Amino acid sequence: MIKIAIDWSVTKDMVYTQDGKKVKKIPATKESFQKFLDKLNGDIGLYFEAGGGDVFKLMANQKGYKIFTIPGKRTKEERESLNIEKTDENDVVIIHSMAVNKPKMFRQFNERDILVSKICIAFKSRHDVEESLVRAKNRLFALEGQMDLLNIPKKDREKRIQNKKAIIEQLEKDFTYETRSLEKLVKQHPLWESYFKDEKGIGPAVAGGIISQVKDVTRFDDKYSLRHYAGMGMVRKKENQNFNHKLKRALYFFATGIIKNKNPKWRELYDNMKIYYADKHSDWRPGKVNNYAIKFVQTKFLDNFYKKSLEIG
Repeated sequence: MIKIAIDWSVTKDMVYTQDGKKVKKIPATKESFQKFLDKLNGDIGLYFEAGGGDVFKLMANQKGYKIFTIPGKRTKEERESLNIEKTDENDVVIIHSMAVNKPKMFRQFNERDILVSKICIAFKSRHDVEESLVRAKNRLFALEGQMDLLNIPKKDREKRIQNKKAIIEQLEKDFTYETRSLEKLVKQHPLWESYFKDEKGIGPAVAGGIISQVKDVTRFDDKYSLRHYAGMGMVRKKENQNFNHKLKRALYFFATGIIKNKNPKWRELYDNMKIYYADKHSDWRPGKVNNYAIKFVQTKFLDNFYKKSLEIG
């Protein structure tokens, strides 16, 4: 099997190597990657880091090529053990070297991975539409204020406002469509049936956010690594920001959902932890007590998620 290592990117050129020596670049677009795939022949294995590149992995899978992934931290460990500078070119050479000399460190892309990649793409698409919707609403609010200051005639004012509202209405329809698409995929994932479905207050959209950001839980050494990745324990804004912000945001919506819907297990734990922190730290303000109680519940939930993910394999 011909082994090709690829260091994917979304903001710059991807790099790849087939022999572990000569490194070439590909523009980080679907069109360029499709042309790259079309030129390949024979028994091909494509080796990626596990963290992302979902679109590219799905495209390669559709072409029938074997896909293998390795956690990015393994690349980092190998690079540091060799005392090599971090560059995309060096990383892709290291990935190729590990593919040749340490193939058991990689796992082959399977049906579950394909589903997770689709969930990742659907989640990002929904997130992008949501951001556009928020910006459109903000622009309408700003426009109304500007027209008051500029004394825009009523006729022109109504026309401009209606145009903005039409954009918002279409984005709201798009957001509903993207949400349904995400929910349909999430409900196919084993974790939905075995874990999320029975948790009151946790819908498919929140579950999709968590699944899409964690992906393969085995890429974390233990539950503590996953906690760090999610930013758990980081209450103050000035603390280390090296964590997955989208996962932390998904956990925020988990917390608001279980509190609002009075989840029998997690809401009770939240209420108990508020009492615990308030009694233990009488000098804390209510907001700080609330934040710590929420973080505690989020952490315990994430631990359960980690355990359940390992159980289903």
